[in-house]
Amino acid sequence: MKICDVVLNSIWHDPRVRKQISEYNKYGVDLTCVGMKDKRYDPARITDLPCSTVLTERDGLFGGKQKSIIKKLLRELYRIRSVTDAIVNQCPDIIHANDLDALIPSYLAKRKLKCKLVFDAHEINCDNRYYDKYRLYARIMRAVERHIVKHCDLMVCVSNAAAEYYAGEYKINKPLVVTNCVSQEEIVPDTVDKHPGFEVLNHGMYRDSRGFELMVESCGFLEEYPGIVLAARGLGPLESALRESADKQTVKNFVFYPPADPVDMISEAAESHVGVAVTLPVCLNFELSVSNRLFEYAAAGLPVIMSDIPEHRYLNDKYGFGIVIQDNTPEEFTKAVIRLYEDKELYDRCKANAQRLSREINWEKEFSKLIEMERSWMNA
Repeated sequence: MKICDVVLNSIWHDPRVRKQISEYNKYGVDLTCVGMKDKRYDPARITDLPCSTVLTERDGLFGGKQKSIIKKLLRELYRIRSVTDAIVNQCPDIIHANDLDALIPSYLAKRKLKCKLVFDAHEINCDNRYYDKYRLYARIMRAVERHIVKHCDLMVCVSNAAAEYYAGEYKINKPLVVTNCVSQEEIVPDTVDKHPGFEVLNHGMYRDSRGFELMVESCGFLEEYPGIVLAARGLGPLESALRESADKQTVKNFVFYPPADPVDMISEAAESHVGVAVTLPVCLNFELSVSNRLFEYAAAGLPVIMSDIPEHRYLNDKYGFGIVIQDNTPEEFTKAVIRLYEDKELYDRCKANAQRLSREINWEKEFSKLIEMERSWMNA
């Protein structure tokens, strides 16, 4: 079985793709990854991947970004053609397209090769924050996705809520849910030394609608709890504003940690006491997805404070590993923090349930569902 895994970045920077590579390798799949050299391209990282790789040039036309609409379109067509050619040259049995931008060249390659095509939708691309600025483009891409998805042999997505959406929106069979959880080897043993105090951590990219502003605004509500520390680890465009806002708080209980290497993120999270997976439902993608942080914290053995979106409710109702806050306000967030801080029985129960979740929902189990289906195609 020969598979071509397609992602339109420098491969290593997409954690879901890295996990795919690892699992395909365990099953002895003849795998080639096709990607693109972006600004984060690191040849050392690529060399470490246990598969063949092909990276095309992102800016092979007009020397980079252009304001001209025509040149932008020509660059996009150049990108699609270069990736399509790279896939076709591999002659795979199965093409695994990661997200909508990779789906288009993958579909064109499928038409030439007459092979199988898997569309792995990491998010609801046509209704996310990025496309808020480009409504016409979003409508065009939704029409493209609607057409191509009917020609895919299988669609995969990351949550039950997203699967229900796609099935209803595009009138297709319900996509296979392969949750974007962590691998078994990433689960942290329960022997990690903790940071001083009772630390509540939010890690990842500093972007709006991910709970960082909410945490800073909560500082003042914790004046009577000097043992509670709020912490952030990551980087991103919101960092300067967050630091300025934290400095203005009268209660200095907010700390910033430098970003962790992706491979160390979970082990470093285990040094805290509680994880924050607050995702404001500002777009359909945020509302119907599931926060990767939720599974990272569970693997670190942390109870989780999470926002009230369908997949969070579903998982917490099943496992009871944290607190779902009904409103994304500093008051509600603070109540959840104090409750876990004061109620040791609740904290210990949530911690044990988080560890159980990470044992029962892990990448090896989730991805095996896809591997079994792909093998059945080859044996048909």
